[in-house]
Amino acid sequence: MTAPTLTNHEVSLSESPPRRILSRHVTVDEADLPSMLGTTFAEIYAHLGWAHVEPDGPPFVVYHDSSEPGVRWDIDICAPIASAVEPPPGLESRELPGGPVASLLHVGPYSTLGEAYARIERYLEQHGLTRAGPPREFYLSEAEVPPEETTTLIEQPIT
Repeated sequence: MTAPTLTNHEVSLSESPPRRILSRHVTVDEADLPSMLGTTFAEIYAHLGWAHVEPDGPPFVVYHDSSEPGVRWDIDICAPIASAVEPPPGLESRELPGGPVASLLHVGPYSTLGEAYARIERYLEQHGLTRAGPPREFYLSEAEVPPEETTTLIEQPIT
């Protein structure tokens, strides 16, 4: 028996804190997304190790509205950090604003994340809420976790 795609967690509303991040903004073809994420996360975390700066939470990606799902993604690949760091060329250190979010914990392969996004969209419509920025995907599982057990937290900023 395989794990369910979605846990029985419901969409919840909360306040996302502001986060200091080290990130890279890229536009990438969907086919190249996994390798781009792997390469960029490795580069970011190597720089954090070199700079003796601790990560302050799980890695995540911001998916901008200019993305074309199934074609190309306009994204920020991010590592939350505990303190400011001087970024190397190609990376940016900044604060990501906090605010109200609708969130959902997804358990299952990345290929089924669309179901979780649809569930959040239905919730927003049913409760008269609107998106207030691009969604964020927090990757809570290690790379060796089987796809059916992969855990991803989606935060959708709202008003």
